Amino acid sequence: MILLLGIAVAQDLGECPQELDRLEGERYLRALSLDLRGVVPTAEEYARLDEDGQVPEALIEEWLDTPEFAEAVVRHHRSMLWPNVTDIRLLSNRQRLEDDDNGVLYRYLVAPHYRGGPISCGDFETEWDADGEMILRDAGDGMVQEGWVWVEPYWDPENPIRVCGFGAQEAEVSPWGTQCNTYDSRYDPYCGCGPNLAWCDTPELGHNGGNPTPPVAVSIARDAELRIARVMDEDLSYLEILTGRTSFVNGPLAHFYRYQTKAPAHVRFNEVPVDPATLPEIPFTEQDTWVELELGPEHSGILTSTLYLMKFQTRRGRANRFYNAFLCEPFQPPAGGLSDLDDPDASLDLTQRPGCKYCHAVLEPAGAHWGRWGEYSAGYLEPDAFPAYSEDCAWCATTGESCSSECERYYVVDPLTSEEDPYVGWMLSYEFLEERHWANAEEGPKYLVNSAVADGRLPRCVANNTAEWLLGREVETYEADWVDQLATDFAASGFDYEALVADIVTSDNYRVLR
Repeated sequence: MILLLGIAVAQDLGECPQELDRLEGERYLRALSLDLRGVVPTAEEYARLDEDGQVPEALIEEWLDTPEFAEAVVRHHRSMLWPNVTDIRLLSNRQRLEDDDNGVLYRYLVAPHYRGGPISCGDFETEWDADGEMILRDAGDGMVQEGWVWVEPYWDPENPIRVCGFGAQEAEVSPWGTQCNTYDSRYDPYCGCGPNLAWCDTPELGHNGGNPTPPVAVSIARDAELRIARVMDEDLSYLEILTGRTSFVNGPLAHFYRYQTKAPAHVRFNEVPVDPATLPEIPFTEQDTWVELELGPEHSGILTSTLYLMKFQTRRGRANRFYNAFLCEPFQPPAGGLSDLDDPDASLDLTQRPGCKYCHAVLEPAGAHWGRWGEYSAGYLEPDAFPAYSEDCAWCATTGESCSSECERYYVVDPLTSEEDPYVGWMLSYEFLEERHWANAEEGPKYLVNSAVADGRLPRCVANNTAEWLLGREVETYEADWVDQLATDFAASGFDYEALVADIVTSDNYRVLR
């Protein structure tokens, strides 16, 4: 006889417990608690079993209303979103401050533009002349050096540090007219890192891969998770996860969106995902302070979150993840494989190319829903600033004039073959897109979600995924009718996710063969 949480259980040591056909009593209570909250029941909760040894429905309802259940739902969705983006470089290396041999921070990669060579400043305090210009000392070999100044860095304002004078400059616009918080500032000796070093970082902050847990990247992932938890905490429709406009910002995110989005590295933020004017004033150091932020009408839940756009950086990648995670429709070749792959003059239009069209006839129109969310970017392309067809981009493409960076990045201006000629001047997301699919690009991911709700694919996939999470196994073929009924009831409930979970954990399918 052993005692488990005050309950006597008969068991011979060395013997496995007898398999039961159905979870009952204490075993059912324990399974529910672990699945819904991630912890074992307390002695008090064991004592709440009714006189027949059954779990009261009221107790299940209580557990479904706990923060622990919300976090369990977040963990379930991590397997669908793959939320680790700590390996993505957020800022250009030219914004990086490094220690020199004297413990002074300096911008190594732009040093030649300041000092004539890859050297740090001198080990002395900076001095200025009567005109406010830094006094430079000859460092030999055609190089010069300024001194250092004390700065209160935004990441640790209570502990001032020494920063080279050029890097510590605070001007937002230089005398040369350069915006100092942009990538272009790397060539301007009058541009530094701004007030309190606002638009620079150090390897220890992780923007450039120097820290395994960079606060901004971690916060980008946590924003998406808090959106999911909010739906559970506030008993909202599950669809809010995919179509809502509420996001969350903390200190690192507020600072990044406000000061550092104009000098990106692996992902562009020039078309800012969050309007800086709407950001709350939160110090960078407050990583655990989260504030709700209402985004614009173009947003569609986690599908346009910074996390999702960074993790899946192309239109095809974004559509592919949605189809896999929320429609249970992976893009994969037929059982017999692909055929007709040896066409020597294959079309650039993948929806028509033999072999490729098997998936791309669906994938390309689906990817168009992210047509106004830049690839390798986390920003939205406003229709007024980025029309579907740009006469300016068409003009530069056909006259031999130099095209703007916006035209080269977002529009068809350099056709590879005559197939692309009809699309010159059009946004890349419209290339080879049939007119009947133009609405996909203009309406965005929310349109895709609503379409998948209307035809029943989304509720059935959510029901299927949730059942597999709680069952701990794949749904069997003979359970198809059960999942269909779960999906029907889920939609009828107004997409009440807690009700869906309750239906699953109180079913015979959950309580048998576990």
